[in-house]
Formats: sequence, structure tokens, C-alpha cells
Amino acid sequence: MEQGQGDVSWSEIATKVKIIGTVVTLLIGAELFYRWITHPDDSFSVYQEIIAWIWFHLHTIIFGADTVTLTTSETGLRTVLDFNYHSNLVGSDIPLLGVTDECVGIHEIAFVSFMIWMTPGISRQLKLRGIAAMSLILSILNIARLLILYPLAVNGCSDSAGQYGCWSPMWNFHQFMQDSGFMLLILIGWTTWYLIVGGPAKTRDIRNISNLITLPKKFKQRQPLPQWSIVVLLAAAVIATSAVYTLGFDSEAEKERLEAEGCEGIVTAICAEEIREWDNISGKAWRTLLVSGVVSTIAITKVEWDSTSDEEE
Repeated sequence: MEQGQGDVSWSEIATKVKIIGTVVTLLIGAELFYRWITHPDDSFSVYQEIIAWIWFHLHTIIFGADTVTLTTSETGLRTVLDFNYHSNLVGSDIPLLGVTDECVGIHEIAFVSFMIWMTPGISRQLKLRGIAAMSLILSILNIARLLILYPLAVNGCSDSAGQYGCWSPMWNFHQFMQDSGFMLLILIGWTTWYLIVGGPAKTRDIRNISNLITLPKKFKQRQPLPQWSIVVLLAAAVIATSAVYTLGFDSEAEKERLEAEGCEGIVTAICAEEIREWDNISGKAWRTLLVSGVVSTIAITKVEWDSTSDEEE
């Protein structure tokens, strides 16, 4: 069968499929790495407390200071909000709402940032601007999502005050956002950014997989080190020292390690908790060392980017 003049050749189809497969593979790899790096509980403890603090204070401004309290979680973080003060909610056993590492929006920001960075044909500067804009938008939307939970719970209990589960609209909305809502926002946000920067025209004729990402051309040591590099190195050293102390010298951590080792092969709720606690402590420490090493490398290394993969604006 002869190929028509306007037909797409099999080689072109194979190239497009290869590009799509590469994108999907990289996204899956990035997702798996993110899951590993954030496996310990409360991986973003400081940021979680910041988000909880912002949520609490905005809530008190909008709905009143007598409608909520900010309390500590089981791990000692001040990340838990209690809504059991409105007349509709008293007696309904509405659960305490904690800001976990899955509720701060870091996963969504990381995912869309990786999508933007992998978009071919777009200049590095436009990608960085897109990442900054999407990070800000998703952070604001995440705070708005948290603020919406209270009126949803109150309105859900307006006709059945005090009944267990009357706050289910709040929970259903929370689950929807966690399961698919944020993904829809990411897709809409990325598509909007892609159209604004003229992505279709820039990526239509790309046939080289190497153009999928902005590739580094050369690495060299920064000489002399700029001030920001010195600040970053000092911060990384402090964080790494804390991790080393936890693994080698912290008496509480050592106690948790010994208790976890003593529970090996024993199937009880107490032992499961002890093992989980040590996994969290050691996991955070090792991941902190890894991040400190990566950040230090970035601080002392200057990257020259391949000009062929960074289209001029």
C-alpha cells in the first residue's frame, strides 16, 4: 500500500510514541522517588506547622476565634485543628483535622514543576517562571481548600445537628480533592501555562527525545564561592550534623532503635508502633543526609546548560 502525501510515516509515529513513553517513564520515576523521600511520617514538619498556623489564623479572622482551637498531634507538632465548638457540630464526633505531609500541597507542586520542566521546546526561563507561578497558585488554593472545610461541616449539620456523620460533606470534599481534585487543577494549570507560552507551536515539530528536558552541558566548581553558596553550605552542614547526631548520639533515638530491634519477629500492636517509630526517625535522618548532600553539590557546582535545548524567548 502506497503512503499518501499527507500521511504520517511509521517512523514519525514511532518517534512520537517513544517521546510519550519517555515522558510517562520519567513522571513515574519522579513520583516513586517522591514517595520514597517522603515515606517517613511528617516529612515536612516545619512546613506543616506553618500551614496549620496560617489556616488557624485565617479561620479565626473569617469565622471567629471561638470556633476552632489549634492543638498538638501525637508527634508533638501543632498541626491539629478542632472544630467541635459550633452548635451544629457539638456531639457529632467530627474528627480532629491534622495537617499531615500529604495536606500541605508539596506533592502537587513537585509534580506540576516536573511536568513544566520536562515540557520540550520551552525556554528555561519561562519554565522557571511557570514553576514559580504554579507553586504560588497551588499554595493559595490549598489554603482555600482548608478554609472551606469548616463551612461544609457546619452546613452539613444544619438539618441534623449533633448527629454522627452529618459533617460528611466536609470529608467527601476533602477526599475528592486528595483523590482527583488537585490532579484536575494541575492539568488545567499546566495546559493554561502551555498555551500562554505558545507551547503547541514550539513543540509541534520536535523529533528528538533529548529536547524533552533542558540538558546540562558542563559542570564545574564555583570559584570563588558566592555568598549564597556559603549560606547554603552552612545550612546544609547544620542539617546534616543534626541527622548524624540523631543516628549516632541521640539517646532517645538509640532507645527507639533498641526497642525496634527487640521487636523483630514479634507481631503485636506495640511492636508495630515501635518499629514504625524507628523507621520514621532513621528514615528522616538518612533522607536529610541525602538532601544535604544534593543541596551542597548544587551550591558548589556551576552548571552550563546546553543552548540547543534552551530555546530563546
